[in-house]
Parts: sequence; structure tokens; C-alpha cells
Amino acid sequence: MNHSAARQAHAAAQFGVGCLHLVPGEEPGHQDKVSVWLAQLSDVLGGLAGISDVETWFNASEDGADPALATLVPWFGRERPADSGSNELGVQFHLTVDRTLLDTLGPLYRGFARFPREIDVRITYIRDTPVVLAWTREDHGEATGTTVLDIARRHLALQLEGTGVVLDVLEPTPFPADFRVFERAEGTDADQLVSVNVETRPGFDLVDMEVDAHGAFDAIFDHVLYQVALEADDYYSVELAVDRAELRWDAIMDKFNGFIASQRGRRTPFRGNGSVEIRDLMLGLIETKAAILAERHDLLEQVEKARASDVGVLSEYIVERFGRFPDFPFDEYTRMLEFLEGRRAHRSDAVIALVSALIGGLVGSLYVLFGGY
Repeated sequence: MNHSAARQAHAAAQFGVGCLHLVPGEEPGHQDKVSVWLAQLSDVLGGLAGISDVETWFNASEDGADPALATLVPWFGRERPADSGSNELGVQFHLTVDRTLLDTLGPLYRGFARFPREIDVRITYIRDTPVVLAWTREDHGEATGTTVLDIARRHLALQLEGTGVVLDVLEPTPFPADFRVFERAEGTDADQLVSVNVETRPGFDLVDMEVDAHGAFDAIFDHVLYQVALEADDYYSVELAVDRAELRWDAIMDKFNGFIASQRGRRTPFRGNGSVEIRDLMLGLIETKAAILAERHDLLEQVEKARASDVGVLSEYIVERFGRFPDFPFDEYTRMLEFLEGRRAHRSDAVIALVSALIGGLVGSLYVLFGGY
């Protein structure tokens, strides 16, 4: 579908994508069984203004399994990773929006000009990340997918205050694109069930999808949401890997800067345990580099899958984000430490030579002195 045609047609649905979920605000709650937590979450959500039709689900990969929440669910605020594996876990609810609700939210990304009144929200755990999808079946003639998710996120954050449940968010949320789904006109020739057209724009891109519904739009739309959730998990897996890499880099840089600061205050730097500290720093750099390279390697399968996809909704974004994976200057810092170690070793050799000369001179003098008797 070309964009002029898209603007003339009415979107059958619009949605926004992000990475957030609802977790207990305190550590002990994360040790509760998943079934206990979902029951608590359902009660809390059911008591919030504007929210209805709350549904939670947990289909364990092993019959009868009911693990602790912390084993399946990450906690971004505490840098805790988790992998939901093949367990199916999620929550969905409906949000009814009115002007009174909007007035409590503060400024939105797109303002209040045309806001959706009926929003559905689904949070589902794919593998590494919780993917949130928020959609509306209303169409205002313009893209509102990010506004839909923005409203849901802000409303939840306000309503959950004091409940013991908090939003745990990985940015960027909303994902920087508006998603619209159009129903393809009957008799239109198309090679694919779902065609995707991405328009790059300042702020938020526009991603239009055209589908062959054949009178069953709900089913095909649910398929689109599922596919986007899978790809969003791949995208946010890259974001998580970047976060972990930057944390590792920051940790080794703190040690490096601490070592330099400690040496700066000494009258004779790089003496005593200087060689041991330099060695430990060099080993730390090697370990950090190895860990980051391993993470990059683990991501390659997901990135290559996106690169090879001809119908992926987020494929371009996954490949592009991986291409911006930080390139940390490990070699430069290693060379600096090698230089410092060389200076230290050179100084030590000079001291040894000086002491040897002094001792040799002293021995010679004593020999001459006592050799005369």
C-alpha cells in the first residue's frame, strides 16, 4: 500500500509497542509463586479506575509447575535478568478513556487533540523481555499508536501508587513507531498475507500493514500482534545486551579510575602493589571484553533471522540497533596499562641497578680497606 492510499483509507486497528511489565515493589514479593502473584495482580488491576476485563494466564512448560516469579520475570530496576523459557505468562485488560482520566496524566507525546476512548493492553513474556502491546480499533485519520501506549503507561503509573505494584520499564517505551493495520480490499492481488511499509519520520516512524482478512479481521490482527511481540522481544533483547555491556564497561572503568586516583596521591606511584593492581585491571579488561563478545555472539542468531526476513515488521530496527552496539576502547586502555607497567618495571630495574652498583662499590671499598692488613 502506498502512503497516499493509506491516508485515504481508514485503519482497522492501531497499536503501540513497548517493553514494560508489572512487578511487586518489594523484593519479598518476587519470591511468591507465579499463581499467587497473578491472583494479586488481577485484584489490584480490577480495582483501578477505567480498567475492566482483566485476564491473566500461566501455562507452565511442566505440568503442575508453579515457580517463583523471580525465576521467570526480569526486574529491570534491580538489573535482574530472567528467561520465561517455554512458559506462557501474561496479563491483558481493557482501559476506557475519558476526559477526566486524561486530565490526570500530564502532557502526552502527541497531546490530547484526538485520543482513543477504548484501549486494550496485553503484556506477554516471550523469552528475555515482557512485551506490551496497546491497541485501539478506532481511527481518527492519523497515527495514534504511540499515544495509545503512552496513555496506558501513564495511567498505570499513577493508579498503582500505594498498591505495592510498580511499573518496571525498559526504554524506549513506546517504541519509536506508530503501527497501523489496514484491511486489504477484496480482489486485490498480493503476494503475501501481510505486507509491511515503513516510513521513516522525525520522532516516530510510521509502520503500515495491509492484511487479507477475508471477513476474519480479529484472527489476522491477533496474528499480527503475536508476530510483532516476537520481533519486539528480539529488539529489546539487543537493548538489554547493550545495557549489560555498558554496566560491565562502567564497572571496569570505575576500577581503572580508582587505581589512577590512588596512584596520583602517592609520592612514588606504581610502587608496592602497583604491579598486582595493574595485572588485575588487565585481567578485568580481558574478562569484560570476553563477556561482551559472548553476548554479541548470542544475539547473532536473532539478528540474522531479522536480516533474512522479507515480511518482518521490526526487522529493520533489529538489524539497525545491533549495528549500533557500542564499540568499547579495550585496546586503548590495555595499552595504557602496559605503558604503566613498563614504567614501573623500568623504574624497578633502575633501582636494582643503582642498589647493585652501591653494594658493589661498598664491597670493593671494604676489600681494599681490609685487604691491606
